[in-house]
Amino acid sequence: MRSSLRTPWLLAFVVLLVQGCSTVPTTQAPAAMLYEARFEALSSLPGWSLRGRLAVRDEKDGGSGTLQWQHAIESSRMDFYGAFGRGAWRLQADGSGAELELADGSRYGAPSVTELVRAQLGWTVPVDALSWWILGLAAPGEIEARVLSDDGTLEKLRQSGWTIEFGRYRDVDGVSLPLKLTAIRDERSVKLAVRDWALDSLDD
Repeated sequence: MRSSLRTPWLLAFVVLLVQGCSTVPTTQAPAAMLYEARFEALSSLPGWSLRGRLAVRDEKDGGSGTLQWQHAIESSRMDFYGAFGRGAWRLQADGSGAELELADGSRYGAPSVTELVRAQLGWTVPVDALSWWILGLAAPGEIEARVLSDDGTLEKLRQSGWTIEFGRYRDVDGVSLPLKLTAIRDERSVKLAVRDWALDSLDD
């Protein structure tokens, strides 16, 4: 008699467990699918460009100014102009390496953008990853954590020790792109506020 009473309760418990587990993917899957669709659309673009403001700060120093960034599949160029023309620099990179040109005309090279920025500007800025994050995408590699909104856009990301938060998005040629990004790691922070976006067409 005892076992016959237990069986319905056990079955009911199993049914509730199955139903409970099945609701998790149905609530999360649409956002993940929308994110993957955004990832595919943006990854296939031949290039993009933006204009906005960049601010970088660490435990010792910092700087901010206007940024123009042109990014293509095999090359990238960033032009930075500090307040009143101070601290201007141009950073270019392609498959052969990276070059930094300062306002006084001096030039410096390195095998990668990250190495060059660290050596010459003294900033530990994850430039390679930033080119993905600014699109509202995780960079290739391990993702420590991410938070997606219902429409598949990234709200928060943790990757390579950095915590990245995304501001509001704007529709650009049918794709949502973030207008603000804040990346923080320990005492270091990178903030980018985008004023204008432009996406290269696949037909160009």
